[in-house]
Amino acid sequence: MNVTKNMRWVVLWGAVVGSVLGCGGTPPVTPAPPAGERVVLRVPLYSWIPDAAGDKFQALSARLEAEFEAEHPEVDLDVNPDCFKDDLYEPSELARSLRGEGECPYDVVEVDTSLLGELVGTGAVRPWSELPEGPRWHPAGVSASTFEGKLYGVPHWQCAHYIISRDEAVSRARTVDELVQALAALNTPAMDLSANFLGSWNLPSLYLDAWTDTHGPANVQSAVTAEHYDTDVLAGMKKLAGACATAEGNPCIDGTYDAEENLEVPDVLLAEGRADATLGFSERLHGILKKLPPGASRSELRISPAPLGQGNRPLLFTDSFFLGERCTGACEQAAQAFVAYMTRTSTYQWIVLGEDAPAEGRVPRYLMPANLDVYELPGVKADPFYPVIGAATATGAPFPNTGLLNIRKSMRDAIQAALQ
Repeated sequence: MNVTKNMRWVVLWGAVVGSVLGCGGTPPVTPAPPAGERVVLRVPLYSWIPDAAGDKFQALSARLEAEFEAEHPEVDLDVNPDCFKDDLYEPSELARSLRGEGECPYDVVEVDTSLLGELVGTGAVRPWSELPEGPRWHPAGVSASTFEGKLYGVPHWQCAHYIISRDEAVSRARTVDELVQALAALNTPAMDLSANFLGSWNLPSLYLDAWTDTHGPANVQSAVTAEHYDTDVLAGMKKLAGACATAEGNPCIDGTYDAEENLEVPDVLLAEGRADATLGFSERLHGILKKLPPGASRSELRISPAPLGQGNRPLLFTDSFFLGERCTGACEQAAQAFVAYMTRTSTYQWIVLGEDAPAEGRVPRYLMPANLDVYELPGVKADPFYPVIGAATATGAPFPNTGLLNIRKSMRDAIQAALQ
C-alpha cells in the first residue's frame, strides 16, 4: 500500500519478542494517567491515499477523532500529528519515534507490511494480543501482518495492480500476451498504455507480481533477490513496457512519468482519451474519475486485475497498524480500541465512499478494505467498480513482508536495464 506509490498508491495509510524486550525482559509499563486525565494516543495514518476532500485530510482526521472520542472519552486521539515528518518507508526513523526518541513520539503507526521484517528487527514494535473481533479478515492481510508466527499488524488497507481502460477485450485479458495484443488491436491514435513503471518500489513490485502470475504465489519470497531474475517474467514485462513506447521514447520507463510534476500525467491521458489504458492500484480510479472531461461517462471505464505474466493471480499489498513497544497499559487499551474502531464496517464505509468530502462531485476513494464485509455494504455494492475489485482479489495472495527494503533499488536498476 511510498513516494513511488504513484503505482502502488500507491495506498499504499524488530526481531521476535525476546529481542524487542532485550533478552527476555519485560517492557516498561506505561503508567495510568492521573485521575481525570485522558490517555493521549498519537497515530500517523498511511499517507498515500486519495485526499477526497482536497483539504490535506483535515475533515477525515477531525471526523475520526470526534467519532472515536465520543465512544472513548477517556482517550485524547491525535490522528496525523502535525509534528510527524518520518518517512513511512524508513524503519529506522519509525523506530526512533515509536520509542519516543524523536521530535514527534507516537504510539501506533500505519505502515506497509512489505517492511514488516525490517520493522520488527528494530525492536520498536511488539505483537498485538489478537485481532479485533467482528471483521471478516482477508487471509492475505492477516498473513502479511504476521512474522515468525506472531501477529504484528492489524490489517487496514490492501492494494493490487489493475488495468484501467475503456475496452472489454482489454479487461478480459488473462495473460500479459493477451493484454498487449488486446491493446494493439484497438489501433487508436492514443498510446496503448500510459503508466509509471519506475520508482525504487514500483519495478520490484511489478516483477514480483508478474512472477506470481507466472509461477503462482507459493514461493514468491524466493523471487525477492537482486541476483537472479526469471527470463520469461522479464520478457513479458518488456512486452508490456513496449506498449508505452512513442515516437519520442518510452515515458513509462525512461523517468518521464516518475518526475514529480508528471506523476498524474498517465491518469490525465486516460481520462482525456489520449491513452487506451493505464496500470496502477485501484485508488487511481479516484483521480481518473475526477479528471474526466465534462459530460464524459464514468460507465465507459473498466477495471480488471493486471495480468503481468503468464496467468493472472493477484498479489496483494497490505497496510497495517503496528503497536509501539512502549505503548503498554492504558495506552495499549486505547490502541486496541482505536484499531477496532478503524476496522469496523461503519468506519470503513464513510472512508471508502469519500464521505468526508462535500456531496457535490464526491468520488469514492476505491481503496481496498482488509475487512471483506465492507464489500457487502449496500453503498459499496451499488458502486459500479467496487464489486469488481472485491471479486477480483478475494483469493489474492500476500506480498512478501521481508527482504525487499534493502535490495529494491538494485532490483529496480537491473529490471529497468532489462526492459530497455
